[in-house]
Amino acid sequence: MILKALKNAGHDVRCHWSTEEHIKLGDFTPEAVIISLDRLPSHGRAVAEWLWEARKRQGIPILFAGGTADKVEATRAKFPNAMFCSSDDVLSVLTKVLA
Repeated sequence: MILKALKNAGHDVRCHWSTEEHIKLGDFTPEAVIISLDRLPSHGRAVAEWLWEARKRQGIPILFAGGTADKVEATRAKFPNAMFCSSDDVLSVLTKVLA
């Protein structure tokens, strides 16, 4: 549902599903990264760590969406500078971030 809404809003959406390898960005630098905490939150946190470990990627906003209260709390403790919202609010929060 989130993917469809983002695509319908005109965003260039690229997905990463593998827990076995990191995202391959190449020369592409995303304007923001959305990570769902609804499924495999530990994988999402690992992706966020990888993104922010390189200085050149530290300015990329990360938006964590959804997740149970305990998963959100654990993620917020690890990434206090990230943004958090419900899955339903992703598009509106992303619009504000990119404005």
